[in-house]
Amino acid sequence: MKIGLIGCGVIGQRRVQNLPPNAKLTSVFDTDTAKAKQIADAHGATIATSAEDMLSTGQVDGVIVAAINSVLVPTMKLAKKYKVPVLVEKPAARSYSELKSLDPSQGDIIKIGFNHRFHPAYLDILKELKNNPNDPIMYIRANYGNGSRLGFEKEWRANVELSGGGELLDQGVHLLDLATNILPELEVKTAWVRTHYWDMNVDDSAWATLSTPQGQTFSMHVSSCEWKNEFRFEVYTRNRKYQWVGLGRSYGPETLNIYKMKPEMGPPDIEERKYPNEDHSWLNENQNFLKAIKNEEAIFGGFKDAVRCLKHVENMYKISKQTQKDEKFKHPIWWQS
Repeated sequence: MKIGLIGCGVIGQRRVQNLPPNAKLTSVFDTDTAKAKQIADAHGATIATSAEDMLSTGQVDGVIVAAINSVLVPTMKLAKKYKVPVLVEKPAARSYSELKSLDPSQGDIIKIGFNHRFHPAYLDILKELKNNPNDPIMYIRANYGNGSRLGFEKEWRANVELSGGGELLDQGVHLLDLATNILPELEVKTAWVRTHYWDMNVDDSAWATLSTPQGQTFSMHVSSCEWKNEFRFEVYTRNRKYQWVGLGRSYGPETLNIYKMKPEMGPPDIEERKYPNEDHSWLNENQNFLKAIKNEEAIFGGFKDAVRCLKHVENMYKISKQTQKDEKFKHPIWWQS
């Protein structure tokens, strides 16, 4: 299959490094021509003069869009115009309203880059929940933070016009997607969005709680002030606790601990599952995209999932803004819907 790449930065490079054997990168585009040339030379691909130039030729079977947030929706609209299947990195847009403006038609293939869905620990959690239907979920809690880097406040993610938001929109959508895939009826109840450390116009930390009509709860925290990369996602049922820790690489080994409550309670039985440190989620997600193009598999993490997540993000920003009217912060958050 002939694949195009729009956006040749770190994530774009990771995508093409994880293309399955039945796919070949044939065309690339980036406003940074040096980056485009580097990837094109490495894969024997041609360099397009623009995104539309690539999409209008009919020479690619699908396109991966790994560009900055402000160009994601315009590029998806071009892909829709020329009927090219597209995998676009999360969050898919700068805001809920921007993403809703896309209005996909039936038959459009739009995959969102929710690669965390393809981590083996998460897939095992889904299997366990499916295999234990009489053990209902009580609540989910999650934490996702990174140690950041010097100059972080000067990158495009810190520019609200380019990014649309900060850490909540960046890492927060991953946690929202994982949780709402399990509990689709979650709605935002409380949110605190703050800029604690970085001298920038977007948030570097966010906390939120969501709840279903049945009372199941999801609590989350994301931050670029974590100082040491951390990922933790926990699902609590009546009789079990599923604790997923780590994503491999700098986030530590990926493990899943399953705590099974005994009838007499007390210390639970523990099952520990360890996974390879190499991250195969990108490859697995790319395979899902290609199989969807060939109508061999349903998209796992698509347009409607991104819409749902960005609606929650919008509500979190609004709720947080309302609660901090009378509070004093060095870097107050503002949000344009």
